[in-house]
Amino acid sequence: MAVQSDEPTKPDGPTPPADAPPPTLVDELAKMPYEPLLPVEKKLIVYSLVLGTVLLAVLAWLSFTFFEV
Repeated sequence: MAVQSDEPTKPDGPTPPADAPPPTLVDELAKMPYEPLLPVEKKLIVYSLVLGTVLLAVLAWLSFTFFEV
């Protein structure tokens, strides 16, 4: 069983000066390294887009066939 202490945990990086403005989203995104998509991620994106397009076409066909206006 872990014992909890009352001391706050220290951040991993260096602490900014007290008068420094808080980091913005742009600053944080600029610090992130570039990570290209993995091949499996690319396949999942393509499969999702194709499945969505096919199901949309099937739904449109069903709508026009059985529910004419």
